[in-house]
Amino acid sequence: MSEKYFATGQCLCGKISYTIFAPPRVMSQCHCDDCRKATGTGHASNAFFKQQDVQIIGEPRSYDSVADSGSIVTRYFCPVCGSLLFGALGGIKNVLAVAVGSLDDSSWFKPSVIVYNKRKPHWDFMDPDIPTYAEMPPSVVKK
Repeated sequence: MSEKYFATGQCLCGKISYTIFAPPRVMSQCHCDDCRKATGTGHASNAFFKQQDVQIIGEPRSYDSVADSGSIVTRYFCPVCGSLLFGALGGIKNVLAVAVGSLDDSSWFKPSVIVYNKRKPHWDFMDPDIPTYAEMPPSVVKK
């Protein structure tokens, strides 16, 4: 990989870190039940990258769950501090969703889409100018 990087991040305790070498393909916020439970808040903010553009240092643990589509979602977290770091969508090959809260600098993050809005808690306010879908449209991450 090139020496030039786009972003860096790490877990709370610093045992797992990562470097990203290209801009994201898509940026989103998801209000599905699983994302809300995994983050402990009203939504998950994710930036999607080609897996080959993310270099991970350390050994995250993972947890698999079944999405509404029937595909497997794998969430990766630090086994020491429990920080949620990444996600992989079983139906989409070679794409890694990076949890924006784990980035060292997320000032560039601007969601391009909000999904599962029908499950959004009333107290979780979103930018009304962002395209919003009640569920997951088929083409959001496959770009």
